[in-house]
Order: sequence, then C-alpha cells, then structure tokens
Amino acid sequence: MPDLILVGVWTTVWCFFHSLFVSHRWRNLVRRHFPRYHVFNRFVYVIFSTVSLGVLMLWIRTLPTVTLFAWPGWWMWVRWLGLTEAMFLFWFGTRSYDNRSFLGMTQALDYLRGSPTREAPFRSAGILAVIRHPWYTGTLILLVFCLPYTDVNLVWRVVFLVYTLIGTELEERKLLKELGAAYAAYRARVPRFFPDPRTLWRSDPGSDGPEDGI
Repeated sequence: MPDLILVGVWTTVWCFFHSLFVSHRWRNLVRRHFPRYHVFNRFVYVIFSTVSLGVLMLWIRTLPTVTLFAWPGWWMWVRWLGLTEAMFLFWFGTRSYDNRSFLGMTQALDYLRGSPTREAPFRSAGILAVIRHPWYTGTLILLVFCLPYTDVNLVWRVVFLVYTLIGTELEERKLLKELGAAYAAYRARVPRFFPDPRTLWRSDPGSDGPEDGI
C-alpha cells in the first residue's frame, strides 16, 4: 500500500509540473526574467517532460506488482484493436500538427538565425477537421489498453487519465484565450474527442485550426 500511495503522489507531482510549465503564467514569467532566451522555453519543456517521465516510469518498474488482468484469450484482440486505434490517432495527429513548433525547434532556430519568432499555425486540416484533440484521444485509449493491469499501473493509469481530461479542458481555455472567436467557431463545429457522425462528412478538411498543447 505505501508503494501505491507513492506512485499516486509522484505521478500527480509530474502532472502538476507538466501542466505548470506550459501555462501562460509560467511562459510570462520566463519571458519577463529571461527576455532573450524565453524562445527556448518550449524546447526545454519538451526535454524536461520526456526525461522526467522516463525517470518516473523507470522507478515505477522497480516496484513489486500484483497482476489484476492480463488480457486473456480473445481479450488480447480487443487490446490490440484499441492500441491500433491509438497509434492511428497519434499518426494522423502528427500529420496534421506543426511538429517542429510543438517541439520548440522552430522557435529555437528562429532565434539562432536572428529571425522573429513565428507563432504556431492555426490548423484544422486532416484529423483536426474530425476531432479537436487526436493526441489526447489517443492517450486516453492508450491508457485503457496498454499493458496488463497491475495494482501499480492501475494507480498511474487513473492519475494520467484524470489528468488528460483536466488537461484537455485547461488546453481548451488556453486556446480560447489565445485565439478567441476563431477557436470558439472551431470548437462549435468539431467534437473534442470522438467524431460526431452527424457532422463528420460536413467537415472542411482544408480550413485552418488550432495546435494541441500536450
């Protein structure tokens, strides 16, 4: 039980800082104190998030576990269908987003070249014309279908699942604040997580829309 509590606590701590370091308040703080180097904020954020998540997962792997559900028999096919769907969502999201801006590479290269920093484009082409957050949807599906269920990973699954849902709402508010009426109109016509069959074929795949902020 102490291990499970620690898993919940440290996973929650990671989620807190992952959200904090991408917030407007943090970005404004970095811009105020490091006006010349704030363009590297996104790049550093991605590295920090990736490395810290890797450390957290490596530590969790050292803990003793009890298997609760191992996807027996035909359940394995259900699991692989879910994982395949998640991979397709990640892939289509990658095809639709400006990945260089998402990783902070565009901002860093603009700085090194002495060029003005370019803002991430506002997009809704491809999968973004069908759902607003394919990566978040893929994450939710991945959390359900990844790995056999154990007492330990059940804890971090639940924490990450709740965090993804809360993070999506925070991301929605941030995009609405940044993009205003353009995002409000986009949000009104495109579902958040799952396609709406009634509007699926009316989506305009060539229009512009928002970036994800995961």
